[in-house]
Formats: sequence, structure tokens, C-alpha cells
Amino acid sequence: MSALLQPTPGVSPPTILAVDDDGDVLRLLGTALRSAGYDVLLADCGWNAIQAYENSEKRIRLLLTDVIMPDLTGPVVAERLRARQPDLQVLFISGFHDADLVQRFVTHKGFTLLPKPFTVASLLRVVEEALEGDARRAPG
Repeated sequence: MSALLQPTPGVSPPTILAVDDDGDVLRLLGTALRSAGYDVLLADCGWNAIQAYENSEKRIRLLLTDVIMPDLTGPVVAERLRARQPDLQVLFISGFHDADLVQRFVTHKGFTLLPKPFTVASLLRVVEEALEGDARRAPG
């Protein structure tokens, strides 16, 4: 596995929608993912994530979202966007380490959780794994 995408002529990099209400985390996500070669849309809350999805002319392959946010939680955003795009990959991040929360919102729905704090290397690894899983399920 490579931490940096190798550009393929004529093929756009995967688009990731990253959502976090913490500005520092959101900037880190944007910088790390862009430096790895991904196309990234950023949103600072659940409502802005839905709006960014609706306004995007690109197919979003991965939703990377915080679990707990003040307006719409990450799981609510994921459910709303998956209703529109069932094959949308979802990766949750959370600094809230409550086992019940993880069980209720994440693992029972088959989503992946990356606990905060995380390293850029671990972020890029789980993003790549999620996108590889998406590619394996694609028809053709």
C-alpha cells in the first residue's frame, strides 16, 4: 500500500467529504488528504456536509465524519447521504470513547471507526482501505 496516490492519466482522484466541527481537526484532514492526492471537500457541520454533497459535481466516494457534532451527528449525516448514494463509503472519527456509542452508531451498521487522536499515517491507511473496499464492490 502506498500513502500517496499515484496519478493515473485521465482518471480523477477519489473525492472525499470530510466533516468535523473542530476547525483544527478539519484543517488537518484537508491537508493530509490533499497531500496524499485525494480531492477533498470540507464541511464544519452536518448541515454543511449535506449541502456540500448536494452542490458537488463530483461523485463522492468516501464520507469521513466526526461522530458527535452539535447539529447533525455523523451517523445522521451518513444515513441521509447513503439514502441518496447507497455505495457511499463511511469512515467515522471520534474522540469520544464510549463503548455503547461505538456499538450503537458505528459497528452494528458495518462502518469503520478511527479513534482520535490518530496519526496521519493511520488516517491514510484506513482511508485507503475504505476506498479499496469500495473498488472491490464496484461492478465490472
